[in-house]
Amino acid sequence: MSLTAEVFLVREDGDIDVVDTPEDACDLAGPESWRTKVWGSRAIRGLGARFLPALVRGDVVAPDGIPAFLHECALVRAGLRELAERTCPPDRTVDQHAGHIGSRLACIEATALRAAGIGGGLLIW
Repeated sequence: MSLTAEVFLVREDGDIDVVDTPEDACDLAGPESWRTKVWGSRAIRGLGARFLPALVRGDVVAPDGIPAFLHECALVRAGLRELAERTCPPDRTVDQHAGHIGSRLACIEATALRAAGIGGGLLIW
């Protein structure tokens, strides 16, 4: 099972509507195990992340949190090698793992940018 990143809009009644992902867009956020092993790891918290580690308990970034979330993505990208070193599974090299994390982070960032463009939030599930 894989995590996906999707845009949502908040309705007037407070519920949400998930926006269709464009066909040419990546929505992959990593394997389900990354909820705890990468995005929820101590290593990512050490980089200053707070939204991604919250995936352990939830899966939503509210529309007003998107700018701070994008800032967090930049922090994670800057510490990508360290994150990969500290979370690398035994069946991969650190470079392979860093590439995998980086590609999934790029998908998450692109989704967050789409959300910001329409006043939406981010759902990672």
